[in-house]
Amino acid sequence: MTVDPATLHGDQQALFLALPPDGTAASNPTLQKKLGWDSDRYFHARDALVDATLIVRGRGRGGVVRRVATDSPAEERTVAVVVETTSDVATTAATVEAVIKNELALYDPMRHVIANDWAKDHRRDPLAVEITALQGRRSTGGTWSRPDIVSVEVRTFAFVPGKYLEVASFEIKAANAINVQAVYEALAHRRSATHSYVLLHVPADQAEQLEEDVADVAEAARTHGIGVITAADPDDYNTWEDREEARRIEPDPERLNNFVATQLSEKTRDLISRRLR
Repeated sequence: MTVDPATLHGDQQALFLALPPDGTAASNPTLQKKLGWDSDRYFHARDALVDATLIVRGRGRGGVVRRVATDSPAEERTVAVVVETTSDVATTAATVEAVIKNELALYDPMRHVIANDWAKDHRRDPLAVEITALQGRRSTGGTWSRPDIVSVEVRTFAFVPGKYLEVASFEIKAANAINVQAVYEALAHRRSATHSYVLLHVPADQAEQLEEDVADVAEAARTHGIGVITAADPDDYNTWEDREEARRIEPDPERLNNFVATQLSEKTRDLISRRLR
């Protein structure tokens, strides 16, 4: 979706238009001087655009910002695939294509199970469970920043005051892509989520063949507090098994806020805002 500057108003519109349309970064001091604003006025407008996920901050002298790249002619998905170094180009391409195709086919049925039977079994009441893997070129924070599926809920407790935002991320792996790298992808999500899982498709007829790979994943996950779930049938929770429990963490509030702002749909963000009031 392309941002129409006409939908912005006042200082937010002026600052957005002052940024290069191609996503090139500009420093805060340069923009402030260009617009002729004092510091309070500039940062008030800048923070509003950052909170609206229309621009993102970056590293540089004085701090930099740039427009978020939102145009995408097609869905894009980065998938980590382990291939033999001796494989020819055609074999490698076929392997990668098969992994991507198999993984994509798992998203819908696994999202449905997470939102229903899995949530009930784990005493969860999610506001939303979204497939977050397919967001085109939308900026979500770099390599491995984008989980495949995210579950969000707001929890309260009888004897603890306040409301708590719980975000569970799921890194999905098809049977032909199970390896310990999945743990490190989930670990990248864990910096912002409260729980992170690796969810592996292990068909019953391949369980024995894949057991060593699954055991390697479980061992690495245990060290880092990542949950591991295996599913013989992605549609049937009766075939799902918890191999490792996900350790709950308290992510940095700003990182958690940015995760929700960049990963989840506007509808889910509105649900969260209303529930937290």
